[in-house]
Amino acid sequence: MLKDAVVLYKTPSPSARQDSVEKIWDALERLKTYYTTLDKKHSSEKIVNDMANAHNDFADLFNAEFKALTDIGNKYRIRHHETNKIDITDIRHYDYLFNRCLSLIALAIQYLV
Repeated sequence: MLKDAVVLYKTPSPSARQDSVEKIWDALERLKTYYTTLDKKHSSEKIVNDMANAHNDFADLFNAEFKALTDIGNKYRIRHHETNKIDITDIRHYDYLFNRCLSLIALAIQYLV
């Protein structure tokens, strides 16, 4: 998923940029379920705790970022396409959203065992 998202992101087409953001958000949601013996919430908590390395300030930071990205994915027309979702009409916003999500995923992957 992550590789597909990056390949799409590098494609100059505006529709590919939109698809890349959807794919990177799918990768984020998949990441949250990495620990299959835990439910999604507890798997996410384990990932955050590992990333924070026993520093409460970083745990707060990463929890907030996971929550913010989840909220963005649910509020904007990224993963859900109901009529009440906010359209992303400026392609530059896709760049921002893609890179923000990719940054969190890239960091989290370094802590997975």
